[in-house]
Amino acid sequence: MKKLIFFGDSLLAGYTDGRATNIVTQGLQEKLPKFTIINNSVPGTTTEEAIDFYELRIKPFKYDLVILALGTNDANMQFGLSAGRYAHNLQVLVDLIGADKTLLMGPSYTNWKIAQDQAWPKTLQFELVAQECHVENKIPFLNFAKVMRKTGHPNKLLQKDGIHLNKAGNKLLIEKLADLVEEKEMVTAS
Repeated sequence: MKKLIFFGDSLLAGYTDGRATNIVTQGLQEKLPKFTIINNSVPGTTTEEAIDFYELRIKPFKYDLVILALGTNDANMQFGLSAGRYAHNLQVLVDLIGADKTLLMGPSYTNWKIAQDQAWPKTLQFELVAQECHVENKIPFLNFAKVMRKTGHPNKLLQKDGIHLNKAGNKLLIEKLADLVEEKEMVTAS
């Protein structure tokens, strides 16, 4: 059985009502029964911490694929990471994991009117950085913020905090991640 590791922040950790849950892990496991899924996501993580966490949370596992989903916390005004630092950190992580085993998800949409540390111009900038990482490394990419905006009602996919996904948001995330993994599998098989 193939091994898929989640390496992200609170979004992949299924953060609900102030705590991590297994909602995303279970939902994706149901859609991808040929995979063993290990969720090594850490709520609140930026790419800075993720580089430090790699040795403990990724390297020891013999993995086939890693969903690298970071950027929402990096884009937070409180942490002060620049787009250049985010780009550098993403590249370091892709190099550590291996481009052939990385599936990338950029920062999520946030309601900046509620979550005021999440400035939408910075989130858009970080989306572009993640997209550039995808192009440069030729790795599968999910621009989840864009997917959320395309629904026409992205705020209805969020919990009251304006950052974390509600049930409908998690359902959309699970569907899109399953599509991303399946696309990667089709490319690898051909």
